[in-house]
Amino acid sequence: MMWYKQSRNSLFFKIFINYLVIILIFAAFYMVAFTFLKSKIQNEIIQYNKLILNNTVERYSTHFTRIKNVLFQYSSNEYLVAFNSQLLTKNENDVNYLLAKKVIQNLQTDSFNPLFYLDNIVIYFNSNSFTIDKEGSSEAQGMFSNLYGSDKYTYMFWKEQFKLNQAFQLLPSAKFYKTAERSKGYELIPFSFQTFNGNYQIIAFIDISKTQQAFFGDDDNRQFMILGADNKIIYRSSDELSAAAMPAFETNQAYKLQKGYYYFKQKDTDGLTYVTLVPYANIASELRKMNLTLVLILIITTVIGLAASFYHSKRIQSPVEQIISSITDRNPLKVKSSINEFAFIHQKIHSLLEERDGVKNELASKQSVLTSFNYINRLKSINSDLSEWKDFIATEDNFIVVLYELNFRSAAYEELQIQVERASYYIREHIDLMVSERFSDSHTFQIEKNQILSVISGDTPIDNIHSLLMELKHHLDQDKKYCIVTIAISSKFEHVSQFNNAYLQVLELVQRSRLVEETQIVFQSRPLAPTFAFSPGQDQELNVCLQAGDKDRSLQLIVRCLDDMYQKEASVAQFRFFADAVISKVWKILEIFNVHTSASWELKPLMHRLKDCYTLNEYKLAFNSVIESATSLVRSKKGDTDPIVTYVMDILHTKYAEDISLDNLADKLNMSNAYLSVYIKEKTGVNFIDHLNDIRINQAQALLSGTDMNINDISIQIGYRNITSFNRMFKKRTGMTPGEYRKNNLQITSL
Repeated sequence: MMWYKQSRNSLFFKIFINYLVIILIFAAFYMVAFTFLKSKIQNEIIQYNKLILNNTVERYSTHFTRIKNVLFQYSSNEYLVAFNSQLLTKNENDVNYLLAKKVIQNLQTDSFNPLFYLDNIVIYFNSNSFTIDKEGSSEAQGMFSNLYGSDKYTYMFWKEQFKLNQAFQLLPSAKFYKTAERSKGYELIPFSFQTFNGNYQIIAFIDISKTQQAFFGDDDNRQFMILGADNKIIYRSSDELSAAAMPAFETNQAYKLQKGYYYFKQKDTDGLTYVTLVPYANIASELRKMNLTLVLILIITTVIGLAASFYHSKRIQSPVEQIISSITDRNPLKVKSSINEFAFIHQKIHSLLEERDGVKNELASKQSVLTSFNYINRLKSINSDLSEWKDFIATEDNFIVVLYELNFRSAAYEELQIQVERASYYIREHIDLMVSERFSDSHTFQIEKNQILSVISGDTPIDNIHSLLMELKHHLDQDKKYCIVTIAISSKFEHVSQFNNAYLQVLELVQRSRLVEETQIVFQSRPLAPTFAFSPGQDQELNVCLQAGDKDRSLQLIVRCLDDMYQKEASVAQFRFFADAVISKVWKILEIFNVHTSASWELKPLMHRLKDCYTLNEYKLAFNSVIESATSLVRSKKGDTDPIVTYVMDILHTKYAEDISLDNLADKLNMSNAYLSVYIKEKTGVNFIDHLNDIRINQAQALLSGTDMNINDISIQIGYRNITSFNRMFKKRTGMTPGEYRKNNLQITSL
C-alpha cells in the first residue's frame, strides 16, 4: 500500500494508467462491435443463401424459357410442317423423306448448341409411330425402349401424351438408359411440346448434370430441388429430398428453420418452385470459428498492448529520471537518451547550468563589474546571438518582379549530355550578371528548377527594364533549340509584404503566354478564349474513329482543333489541357480493347513528348505518333476482342446521351438482362451502369471545362433527365459538385 501511494503520482504510473484506459476503451468497443457483427454476420449468411437461390432461379427460369422458345419454333418449321402433312395425306412410299433430313439437320444444330445443355431433341409422329432425332430416324417403340429407355417414361407413356393435348410439359427428371448399358443410366429432364390435336410431339431431353456444372461449377454440392406447379418434384439433387418434408411457408416468407435445416424457397414466373436446404450446423460452425478467431485476436492484441504500454512507459520515464539526476547531481548523463527531444532538453539544461555557475562565480569575485556595459552584453549573449538575423532585415522600398520560366527540351539536352539543373544554373548566372550590371540594387535568385526571379527597384523606368529584357531575349534566343524562355513583368508593388501577390501575378502572365518558338516577354494580361474541347458530336466521332483504328480521320479531328486553338491564340496551358484530355480518351479506348501495359509500352514515351511541345508543328508531329501507335494497337486487338462487349461499348460511347438500358441491349442481343450484366462484368471487370456513368461524367467534365453551357443543359445533353441525379452522380464520381468542378478548372487554366 505504501508503494502504491508513492508511485501513483509518478510519471511511469500515470502514463501506464493512460495506456490501460485506452486499451480498455478499445476492448469495450471491440466487444460491442463483436456482439453486433455476430448477429449481422448470421443475417449476412442467410442473405447470401437467398441471393444464391435467386441466382439459381434466374438461371434455370431463363434456361427453361430458352428451351421453350426452341420447341415452339419447331411448330412453324416449314420442313417439319410439310413432312408431317405428307405423313398424314400420302402413302408411305410417296413421302419425301428429304424433308425429314432437313429437320434432322436443324435438330443436330440445336442439340449440339452448348447454350442449350441438351442430350437430344426427339420428334415423335403418332400416325406412323415414327421418330426423328439428331442421329436420324427410328421406330418410336425402339427409340423409347432401346435408346431412351426409362422405367417412368415408357413408349406407352409418350403414346398416352397425345390424348392429353397439353402444349408444354416440363416433366420430372428420370434415369434414362440404353438397353445395352442399363447400368449406366443418366439423368435427364424431358420438356415436351405439341399442338392441339397434333400428330407429333417434340421432346427435348435436358442434361441436368451439364446445367448444374455450367451454372454452379464442378465442386457444387448443394441440396436443391425444383417443384412443379402441382408440387411434384421436377428435379432433386438427393433422393433424401421430398416435397412432403418441406415446412409450411407463410405468405412472402423466403426461408424457414426446421429440424436442423434452413429451407429457402422462391417461385419463378412460370409457377416453378425452387428450394435449397442449408444445414443449420454449417452456419453455426462458421459462427463458432469466427467467435474463436475474434476472441483469440482480442487476447493477443490485449497482451501485446499491455506489454507495449509497460515498455513505452518505462522508455519515457527512464530519460526523465536521468535528467532529474543530472540536475540534482550536477553531472552530465552517462548514456545519451535515444529520444532526441530528451537529449536536446538535457543538453540545454546542462548549458544553462554551466552559464549560471559561471555568472555566479564572476559575480562573487567581481561585484564592480555589474556596472560595466560590456558585461551586461555578455549576459545578453547567453540567450541568443542576434547577428545571424542581419541578412534578413526587410527593406521598405517598392519593387517590380520579373519571372523567367525555363522550358527545357529534354531531347536536345540528351544530345548535349548535360543535366537540366546544370543548364538552369548557367542561365541564372547569365541573367544575374546582366541584371546586376544594369541595376545594381537588384536581386536575382532561383525559386524552382525551371523558374528564376529578379527583384528590381520600383523606381526604375520601365523602358530601361524593357531595353534590358530585349537584349536578354537576343541572347536567350540563340539557345532556343535547347530551352524556350517566357519572361513576365509585374506591375509596381509598394511594400515587401506584397511579394506573394507579385509572384502570383507574373505566374499568371506566364501561363497566358502564346505558343511560339522564341523567347516571349509578357507585360500585361491578355483575354483568352474559353478552354478548348471537342463538341459532343466531335467527341463521339473521335471515339468512333479511335475504336475503328482509323488514324487519318482521328488525326484530322485533332489537327483541326489544334489549328483553331492556334488561330485564336490559345495559351500554353490551354494546349496542355487539350493534350491531357486527348491522352485520357486514348487510354479509355485502349482499356475497352483490353490492351495491356506490356503491349502499350511504346505509347508512353510518345505521350510524354506532348509535354515537351512548344510549337504547333511539334504538337501535330507528337499527336501523329501517338494516334498512329494507338490506332495500330486497336487494329491489332480488334480481332481478339469480344464482339458482344465491343458492340455494347460502341453503343455506350456513341449513344450515351440517349435513354440506354440494359434491357434494350439484352433484347437486341437475344439475351436476358441478367446474363448480359454478368457477361459484361466478367469480360471488362466493370458493371454496365458504371461504364455508362463513367462515360457520361467524363463528357460532362469536358463540357464544364470547355464550354459555357449551363449545368442543366449539360445534364440533359449527356443523358440525365433529372438535374438532381446528375449532381449526385457527378459528386460521387469526382468528389465535387459540377459548379465546384467548373470553378476549380477555370482557376487552374487561368494560372
